[in-house]
Amino acid sequence: MGNVKMITRYRTFDIKKNDSGKLVVSFDSHLLSRTPYEFEPQFEIVSEAEDAIDQYWRKEARRFSEGMLR
Repeated sequence: MGNVKMITRYRTFDIKKNDSGKLVVSFDSHLLSRTPYEFEPQFEIVSEAEDAIDQYWRKEARRFSEGMLR
């Protein structure tokens, strides 16, 4: 990924700025008992990255709830 600068952490995800100025969202597996995850798209502004993170957690919560109902 090259040189990245940490911008903020939001709901267990790191939001970092890469060399091209785009925001990259990822988390390390040590924070959660899951494999490392990185969003495919890169974002222009922090609020876009935060919206994508919120959407990720909504999907995870829905998937968890559906699994509990089975």
